[in-house]
Amino acid sequence: MRHLFSYILLATCGLVLFSSCHDDEPTVKRRGERQVYVLTYEGHIYDLMGDRIMELPDCEYASEIISDGDDYFVSGKSTKDKVGYWKNGKWNTLHIDFIDNVSHETQGIAKWDYYIYLYDYPYILKNSGIFPLDSCENFSPSGQCIAVSNGKCYLAGMEYHGDEAKNDAVLYYEHKGRYAKAILPKPSADVNGHATCIYAYDTDHTIVGGHVGREPCIWVDKELQVLPRIFSSSMYDEDVPLAHVSSVARLNGHIYAAGFETDAEGHDRAMLWVDGVPQLIQSGRQEKVTWSMAEELIAYGDDLYMLTFESYEYKLQNGETDTKLDIFIWMNDRIIAKYNGIDIVNFTVV
Repeated sequence: MRHLFSYILLATCGLVLFSSCHDDEPTVKRRGERQVYVLTYEGHIYDLMGDRIMELPDCEYASEIISDGDDYFVSGKSTKDKVGYWKNGKWNTLHIDFIDNVSHETQGIAKWDYYIYLYDYPYILKNSGIFPLDSCENFSPSGQCIAVSNGKCYLAGMEYHGDEAKNDAVLYYEHKGRYAKAILPKPSADVNGHATCIYAYDTDHTIVGGHVGREPCIWVDKELQVLPRIFSSSMYDEDVPLAHVSSVARLNGHIYAAGFETDAEGHDRAMLWVDGVPQLIQSGRQEKVTWSMAEELIAYGDDLYMLTFESYEYKLQNGETDTKLDIFIWMNDRIIAKYNGIDIVNFTVV
């Protein structure tokens, strides 16, 4: 990774305010005391050594893992069709009286103080409270869709308009017992807006990531910032973005955005933007990399953790080539874990 990433991380100090936890005097563990837990779609949890340490009971699928102190929490869908979450591997049912009898699939989770926030369309659940989303018929959530800071919860995603108009990136926020919708700005009405991740901090501030038209972008407090690209792509499909932001974080006053950019040959390459400056993320392998992408960022203490995917070619015994996929966890500019053969959703630092 480029020296800029290392320089910014080493040159600054302070504590990060987590979007998924309360930030009243947060306790930050030393590096040797931390655990990294990786979650798969099937509800399996792995540690840094690649050992499976937990298989979530009654799990049809898992959607997100977060942490608070020594505890970890997972959202998803239970095979028993109950609404709730897993805490430290144990299922917790929320006793909520829904008006409509629907299948419950929580697609995101956040935590502040003793409150658990879950996105269960078309509601935000806060412990046993139900808070509806305004005008959400055409809403689709992002992968990292929900964040909370000091008890204020936010939800990001995209509003589809079909053939009537271009799609919009949207941000939901608490307002009078419901969640009101804000349409995030675009360069023009003639391009799509797509939001896929959100980070909340200092109560009233948010960073949303995604793309507008074909360009990568972030929205800082709803203000659009189009991020620069480093490649001149030859892709001609106007509906496909040339770069995209999959995850955002804020650490020591700096804004980080991770995702991918398409190179001149049409291959996606993992990218990290640090305060808007793009960097190409490479593992340093000798084999030919066919594609790569950065999927998630987590700021913890003074360290930035990152999840990346990298597909590469290798030779078979008969001389032909095939591809493999490696999945890496980085801490700052160093790879600290590698996985393959598992369907990773996201990870957390405990």
